[in-house]
Parts: sequence; C-alpha cells; structure tokens
Amino acid sequence: MALDADELREAGRRVAAWRVDPGVAVACPVCSAPGLQIIDRSARPHAEWYALSCRSCGLDETLHIALGSPVHSLDQ
Repeated sequence: MALDADELREAGRRVAAWRVDPGVAVACPVCSAPGLQIIDRSARPHAEWYALSCRSCGLDETLHIALGSPVHSLDQ
C-alpha cells in the first residue's frame, strides 16, 4: 500500500508529533485509527527513516525524510 500525497504529508505531521511526545498515541494517516506504530530507523545526519505500521488497516510503509548536506567550510 503506497501512501498518496495527502497521506504522505499527514504521515510527516504525525511523525513530527510523535517525536515531540513519543508517549502519546498517534493516529494512522490512512484510516485514522489510534495506535500507529512508529519505529525510528534514521541514519542521521544523512536521512530520517521511520517504519510505520497500523494493525487496523494493514499500513506497512517506510517514510524517508532526506536531510540537507552538512555545511563545509571552504577552508577544509
């Protein structure tokens, strides 16, 4: 099941809320059922990766958020 553009944006919002308070239940971006499972599999500082799963609708996706390149000094 691939997320459409609206679901992808909503998934990003819900991951952001989860990062602020991981103890609060997060609703699925597809079916809105509470209890979205989020596993942080990030490889910082290069990218953020989150495994998302929902028992209610069967969502099983990975959300990838590319991070900007590190700033390098011209002196290096």
